[in-house]
Amino acid sequence: MTKLEDLEWYKRYKELFGAFKSGEGDKFYRDYEYKGYKRVWATWPLLEKKIGKKKPSEYQIVTYALSYWADPKSPTYIYDKGPFELGTDHLTQKWYRHFRDNSPFIKPLFERRQWHDYEDPYKLTYWNYNNMADDNETFLDKIYEEIVSSKYDLNLSEESLEFYRDVYDPIKYIWHIFQMESMYLASMSPTSSVTNVFVFMGMDHLRRVQRIAQRIKMLDFVYPSYAFGTRGRDQFERSSIFQPTRKLLEKMLVTYDSGEALTAFNLAVKYVYDELLLNGLSSLGTSRGDEILKHIHSSFYNDTLRHRHQITELFNYAFNKEPSLRDVVRPWLNDWKEETYSSIEGFKDVFKQEYDNIVKDIRNGHEEFLKGLGL
Repeated sequence: MTKLEDLEWYKRYKELFGAFKSGEGDKFYRDYEYKGYKRVWATWPLLEKKIGKKKPSEYQIVTYALSYWADPKSPTYIYDKGPFELGTDHLTQKWYRHFRDNSPFIKPLFERRQWHDYEDPYKLTYWNYNNMADDNETFLDKIYEEIVSSKYDLNLSEESLEFYRDVYDPIKYIWHIFQMESMYLASMSPTSSVTNVFVFMGMDHLRRVQRIAQRIKMLDFVYPSYAFGTRGRDQFERSSIFQPTRKLLEKMLVTYDSGEALTAFNLAVKYVYDELLLNGLSSLGTSRGDEILKHIHSSFYNDTLRHRHQITELFNYAFNKEPSLRDVVRPWLNDWKEETYSSIEGFKDVFKQEYDNIVKDIRNGHEEFLKGLGL
């Protein structure tokens, strides 16, 4: 029978972990963490550097520096020269090294291991996010129940019905793309506390998709002759309203540099479209006697306000650590702002004479938002 010491995996294990277990071999990750300590509190050695010997909060325990693929001192970087145990030349290693680790926005703080200290101002964890989301969904459930019990949809004008079929239904594809972009940023985040922000943001966008689909199906039950739910994709792919938007969003989805993607999505695209589609369409619905849309969108907009606060804290954190990063962000931001405002011109056909005033209000609010970031 082969001895344990002669097995190849065991030899590799000794090579990698010998320093930690017996003092032999190369230095290992935890040796770097423990260096200089007289006594090691091994449960949270990274947190001890941040908070001393205080008991960490629940948020810190489940969030702080948990992404092993996002730390240049981790074993995979030491031995495989990249974030994953895939060998040095694997495509995934190259992708993360190029598009995340070497992004001009991410790199300075990444190399100094400073991203770990960013904290979500809401300190969201899975359970308290779900509690919050449950309250939001209960609110919407009550609204949808009221629509049915009051037979609200029977009073909608023909103009409103055509709006829901030809404009509102396709908007779910925009929110789905926002969900996809959120999850890309989560996967490319430089630390776990940032990952969590974008995971929850993605979930927020997905609930918009679900609630629009539900609303359209409710209208289909009442007005089967309008073919609700059958034309949304075709409208999104062919209608002149959505083609500039599609061009912008498809370009955003293939912007792989994580710093530029972070800037494009959060500082340009998402701000403008949240204002246009949540507040702008709410006002449009109210002008047509459809007050319910405003109440549905108020729930979505609560999420938007939280997202902006989180993003403001994230960028301000980075700028405080490395002020030169503003000069990295500005050229990206200027390009994406211009393209974003150009992309919403298809909605002139939706807002008609109110379009210019709506865009003016969005621009003013947008400038105030960016001013808070020193941009």
